Amino acid sequence: MNQSLREDSAPLAALRNSLAAAPWFAACGQPLGPGERDTALAYLAGLGFDRSPLEGVVGWSEATRLIQDPGWSRDLWAAESAAEKSLYREGLALYGESRLLELLSEITEAAAPIHDNVLRALSRAQIVDATLAKVAAGAAAQACHQQALAILGEAPPGHALTRKFQLFARGRWPLGLVARTAYVF
Repeated sequence: MNQSLREDSAPLAALRNSLAAAPWFAACGQPLGPGERDTALAYLAGLGFDRSPLEGVVGWSEATRLIQDPGWSRDLWAAESAAEKSLYREGLALYGESRLLELLSEITEAAAPIHDNVLRALSRAQIVDATLAKVAAGAAAQACHQQALAILGEAPPGHALTRKFQLFARGRWPLGLVARTAYVF
């Protein structure tokens, strides 16, 4: 194990403490700002999708249609999964399995209230859909997990999964690729 690592990483503690205050899903439906567009493009480029056009999504019904679209590409998901596995291996080498899983579990617990944010966002849109709430909260919780892996695996600050987390933490939801176009809600 790397002796230079502190047992409780300050960046990981900052992540854990920031989760309750983030505006999860609050910006969904609003036009993408230049900073958000740049973050989304950096996320895509970091996973090898720098040629994919990027579109904003204007409402929950369009977001639902896109995540259920039969043309939804698994390629972006596969690239994320490969990046996640690489970070996991790095974290495993640095912390050992038991401590790594313990630290990741802390982030999972800290992310649990995100579901309430999804319910509030859906309520503002006058939508009651338990399945959609579960899918959205699960996607955000996965982004938290991936960001924890990026921290624990000592990824560079501009890592693709860090960019994805930044989108979620700004109130967005990166929905994926449909017909080679990337969508962010």
